[in-house]
Amino acid sequence: MCPHVSNSISLSLLLLQTLTVLSPIQAIIVDVPSGKVKCLTEDLRKGTLSHAQYRVVNASASHLTISSRVSDPNGYTMHQLESVESGHFSFEVGTTGRHTACFWSPRFELSASVSVDVEWKLGFRARNPHHVTEKGKLEKLEDSIKLIHDEMIFLWDREADAQRLNEETTSKMSSLSLLSLAICLGVASLQLWHLKTFLQSKKIL
Repeated sequence: MCPHVSNSISLSLLLLQTLTVLSPIQAIIVDVPSGKVKCLTEDLRKGTLSHAQYRVVNASASHLTISSRVSDPNGYTMHQLESVESGHFSFEVGTTGRHTACFWSPRFELSASVSVDVEWKLGFRARNPHHVTEKGKLEKLEDSIKLIHDEMIFLWDREADAQRLNEETTSKMSSLSLLSLAICLGVASLQLWHLKTFLQSKKIL
């Protein structure tokens, strides 16, 4: 095996272990006041697996239901349910960008609110565990490494875009600074010329 291939696999394994230990999946409790909409957003790249489950865990309202809608960066509705106690959605990202999941109470009650427990899994964590088990441990590891590798490439691309934007901004600022300096020198020269002309007309010079 080539050294750089071995290093890449070792790095991917290390990242997988680190992500598994340091980044456990945690649920988010979203408090949704009656008459208002609360949204969660995730910046996802094309091809990323996404799976979420949500359920009402507490409510001061007389009903224990919630409505939900998930949309892609173009505003297309990928999932929508009305007046449910729980639900879930799964999809593979088709368009890179910000995806939004919104929750609201289907019925208005003054000063009431609903608490929703949301668990949103991304990447290799969104895989169907039964499907992964059937494929075997080796293929599970291979899939995880590939997904981590894809995520790393996505992050590197984002970093490159940010660096390119920073360089373009710096270049524009430098050009504007030079233009400003040239204008200041031009104005100063013009003022000196007018001053010299005035002094000569008064026969001071």
